[in-house]
Amino acid sequence: MLVFIFRRLLGILPILFLITLAVFLVMQVLPGDPALMILGTEATPEALAAIRERLGLNQPLYMQYLSWIGNVLSGDLGRSMVDNSPVSRAILYALPVTLQISFLAILIALVIGVPAGVIGATRRGGIGDTVVSLIGFSCISLPGFWVAILLLYVLSLYLGWLPSSGFVRLHEDWIGSLQTSIMPAIALGLRPAGIFMRLVRSSMLEAMKSDYVRTARAKGITAMKVTLRHGLRTSLIPLLTVLSVEFAALLGNVVVIDTIFGLPGFGRLIYNSVLRLDLTMMQSLVLIFAVSVILINLLTDVAYFILDPRIKER
Repeated sequence: MLVFIFRRLLGILPILFLITLAVFLVMQVLPGDPALMILGTEATPEALAAIRERLGLNQPLYMQYLSWIGNVLSGDLGRSMVDNSPVSRAILYALPVTLQISFLAILIALVIGVPAGVIGATRRGGIGDTVVSLIGFSCISLPGFWVAILLLYVLSLYLGWLPSSGFVRLHEDWIGSLQTSIMPAIALGLRPAGIFMRLVRSSMLEAMKSDYVRTARAKGITAMKVTLRHGLRTSLIPLLTVLSVEFAALLGNVVVIDTIFGLPGFGRLIYNSVLRLDLTMMQSLVLIFAVSVILINLLTDVAYFILDPRIKER
């Protein structure tokens, strides 16, 4: 396994280089002048030149890139161009919020999607299959922002069960943290739940037609064991692929959810940095998002290695 992971890490290095280069170049072509955003339109040319020199914006592009990537490799993500606060401190404050919401959303999606997919496969053509298909298509079709607004109206404004905005951190009060996390997690988790339902159902239906399932049934193995040991286990491999993609998609959807629920998460940080044209902050946020996606894919490959013996033979 260590050799397998080492080979994957070697393949990641050139990808990381291309990502850092692309992130830096995209930030340079964005419209607007960071110095002008900081000082305002009434700033004098001398003041603008001074702030550009302080931020290093007057250096050649290759020097700016080398300086930025060198600082990143040493663990220094730089300082905000707007308020001069450390970027790493802002990220460490916001990232746990987003990770907590995203993991809870994936957990909700798995708890709903996998059992429903199993029910749909084992009740093919029946009422259970029809209900599961209807729920699955509904979850996939409903926009996350619309679900978020509906949850706010019903659970917060009408019933008064949950707070409408804000976030309580886990170490402060785990019950309050769960209360402030559940609505954003549901809004994010319904779409992947529908996708998991459809995927597990179709994968299990395909697996149940296979020779080894017929052999297991001929040996007298109970229907429950055949369903769980052969049908569901076979469905885990394609589920892992979709799971990694959906988790990355959740990280990309947090901007809207953070804004609706007033969460101090990664999405709010991205939104504010774009509004203020904070290039240093934006570069670091996009880089962390890209690295997170790569790490998720690496963990998925490791899970493949464990679940599928054929990979070990390659």
